[in-house]
Amino acid sequence: MDFQQIIDILSNKIPFTDFSFLTVITAIIVFIVGYFVAVILSKYIIKIMTKANIAQIITIFTAKVVKVFIVVFAIATVLGMFGIDVGAAVISLSVVSGFIVGFAFQETLGNLAAGIMIIITKPFKENDFVKIGNNTGSVKQVGVSTTTLITYDNNKIIIPNSKVWGEPIINYSAFDTRLIDIEIGISYTDDMNKSVQIALNVLKNHSKILEKPDPAVQVKSLGDSCVNLMVRGWVNKDDFWSVKREIIRVIKESFDKEGITIPFKQVDVNLKK
Repeated sequence: MDFQQIIDILSNKIPFTDFSFLTVITAIIVFIVGYFVAVILSKYIIKIMTKANIAQIITIFTAKVVKVFIVVFAIATVLGMFGIDVGAAVISLSVVSGFIVGFAFQETLGNLAAGIMIIITKPFKENDFVKIGNNTGSVKQVGVSTTTLITYDNNKIIIPNSKVWGEPIINYSAFDTRLIDIEIGISYTDDMNKSVQIALNVLKNHSKILEKPDPAVQVKSLGDSCVNLMVRGWVNKDDFWSVKREIIRVIKESFDKEGITIPFKQVDVNLKK
């Protein structure tokens, strides 16, 4: 059987249809080639945009759009080979799918749009310590639809980007320095000026407390059971937690040594006969 005979056989129509075997085989080949072209081109786009230091979320989004476009074009070509009016089919499909996609993927598209806004405005970056709504942690990753935080006790929090963009964002790592702000109570019977000086000396003698702005200790308020002192000092942001814990410990030890009392909360009850 020569090549021409094979072509003649394949040109015969499939029983009960108007399509030949050759048309079906050609359509399958066109779809397979189109699909592989879409995959290869999308990977190439990711490679090029990554080298150009374009944001990951935009890179992935662009690659997916190109891939879908090529696959849809291949499908349209295959439909045309079977005599289907591609223009009318695409219009009908777009109208129906528009409603379906609009409802089914509303949240997904919202997360995607929010992710793009996060990339553009850059309220935080990887490893920044942030508070998003009620969630606090270090930024691990900003993805296409979610943002991942790692808490101080090594838990992972995954937040939809629409929630991130819709919540107040506090970025504790935005600047090079942070303010340590500690409230400490002393007894009403203790020497207030002496207590202020002791706490201030602790700040000034600590090697990681910055000299400028000046550290300060002031009387903040008169509480129910104690006089509340406000202890403030600036540190480099990477030293914040370790220095804060150290300052609290050293002030407590210094107060104990000097006989300054940190009272517990108490209530005096007077009984009348």
